[in-house]
Amino acid sequence: MVKLPGKFLEWNYYPRRRLIEQMIKGEVRDYSRFFLEFTKHNPVLCTAALDENNKVEINGKVVGVGYVVKKKYLKKYIEIFENHLQKTDIAYEKVKGNKQELNGLYEEHSKRGLRLLLEHIYLERRKAEEIIDFEKLATVELAKRIPHSSKHTWKLVQRNKSACIVFFQPPSISYELKGLLSVHENDDYHKFVTLVHDAYHYTPLEFRSDRPVYIFHVLEVYDNSPSMHGFGKRIA
Repeated sequence: MVKLPGKFLEWNYYPRRRLIEQMIKGEVRDYSRFFLEFTKHNPVLCTAALDENNKVEINGKVVGVGYVVKKKYLKKYIEIFENHLQKTDIAYEKVKGNKQELNGLYEEHSKRGLRLLLEHIYLERRKAEEIIDFEKLATVELAKRIPHSSKHTWKLVQRNKSACIVFFQPPSISYELKGLLSVHENDDYHKFVTLVHDAYHYTPLEFRSDRPVYIFHVLEVYDNSPSMHGFGKRIA
């Protein structure tokens, strides 16, 4: 495995902290720029495998990706984010029949979640190097539990764990990451990633089942931007 290079992190990881700070302070003014920033969170996950006729079946889907802490810190941060979610769970049971109060609860949950993300996940440089595992990215498989979903990614990953992630931020920034996916359903990585996902987007208990987690283990990183330093140049 390789560590995500500084050039990528300066574009993808550290600006997330600045964006969260702006959201907390209510300083988001330019929504065009705001949505552009979300391209750092929403790459295309590409998977492929041979089908029963020995032909290559391919798939690409837009996913949300985030970062994970190093393994030795997982249990500590699971407890922190579990407490956050449980607090909202208790309140949810009291107000779930009242739309106005529910909206207020969701807003309170999101604000509290943003502060937790800023404090524990999107960190200043020195602390980030100590806490965050920059050899990995993570995403939640949200489509598997949907009855009408094609489940293309899920089916392909059962046959082949090789994958790539492609980021594109208009007009001209693009990175390609090649790696291996590991699937997690009932372990600490699964708990951590789903809790961090739900830290901002509150998900009621009845909708939390059957959400596997993919951990993307980085093997290679390429700058695909159309520039002197890009066009498929390997940077890690």
